[in-house]
Amino acid sequence: MHGAELRKTKDTTRGVSCVRKYAHWVKYNTERIPKLSNDYREDGEKATEFFQCSQVLWDRAREWFPKHHNERVFKDFGRYDLNGGKKRLCGLWTGCAINVGSENEPVQTIPHRDVKGFLFGMSCLCPFGQFSGAGLVLWELCAVVELRRGDLFYFTDHLINHSNEKIGRGVRHSVVAFMEHRMWEWMQREYKRKDHRIEKTRLYQKRYREERRRREGKNTRHRDLP
Repeated sequence: MHGAELRKTKDTTRGVSCVRKYAHWVKYNTERIPKLSNDYREDGEKATEFFQCSQVLWDRAREWFPKHHNERVFKDFGRYDLNGGKKRLCGLWTGCAINVGSENEPVQTIPHRDVKGFLFGMSCLCPFGQFSGAGLVLWELCAVVELRRGDLFYFTDHLINHSNEKIGRGVRHSVVAFMEHRMWEWMQREYKRKDHRIEKTRLYQKRYREERRRREGKNTRHRDLP
């Protein structure tokens, strides 16, 4: 799939100039049920062809998933079916973002977190093309991961701020498989299950925000002193 064949869509929050998102997701429709993304529906045959050609990638991503460290995550991804028995587009994941680069517009993201991702999940990044450089920067970890084309990198992109270094030479593309947290919420409603981790996590988040406000208020009062 070449960049010239795709309608360019900018993603300003990530700093990518050409991205297509093919996914089953729950957005802002009133039914709150999974639907195919607009990009998938608009691209039609090209989207279908993409998944036919990339099936080996999704099979491999499932096979190599680090389930010995994240067994619960692995089980969560495969636990529930989509409505109508639809097949997940990307093996374990319900969708992917395809970042198409060129010499004039490289795939070079700015620091960001994919905050809509499944809270207890992991995404899978795979770069491809002929390139050098463009390491993946994980800001909180103070690390740079040098990925080669075809590598699979699993990480919590909704929790860790990340970006890309400048490309050395060539053209780099990438595909990122993901599942949004709204999909997990739909699955809980559809199958009448309750994820008790969510309540605990929200409690921790609330305590963190309250503690942060308390510290910020205390620091402000100190600055106001003569």
